[in-house]
Amino acid sequence: MKRLAALLLIAGCTSAPSSAREASLDWLTGCWENADDSYREVWSPSEQGYYFGYAVSLKDGAVSFFEQTRIDPGPPAVFNAYPAGKGLSPFPEISRTDTSISFAEPAHDYPQLIVYRKTEAGLSARISLEDGSSAQDFDFAPCPIPR
Repeated sequence: MKRLAALLLIAGCTSAPSSAREASLDWLTGCWENADDSYREVWSPSEQGYYFGYAVSLKDGAVSFFEQTRIDPGPPAVFNAYPAGKGLSPFPEISRTDTSISFAEPAHDYPQLIVYRKTEAGLSARISLEDGSSAQDFDFAPCPIPR
């Protein structure tokens, strides 16, 4: 009986999401805006390892483009993008530190690589081709979450 209880305890520990793994992306949560207020990303706190987000491009104060996003827990975690609310473009995690995470999908047209990093000022993101070419960089500072 003790052996069965120990096995059930071990099985429960290995199948449950790792709270350390979930917490390691908490630096991503919040509202992030670039310096000229033309682009904003918002990420929810973790919901059992899932992070939900959206991004908007703004022109003259109006939304000119939007994208819904979700990070599924792993390993590996998967960044799911729904540009303009259409389709699913999954990007599996390829690396992670306490302050960064990278996702890649070489078969995708553009981007193929997505990298987020916590910075002293807030958050940075880079999208590029898998080899790092055609990179676009985004530097974000915290912003109030829109209501």
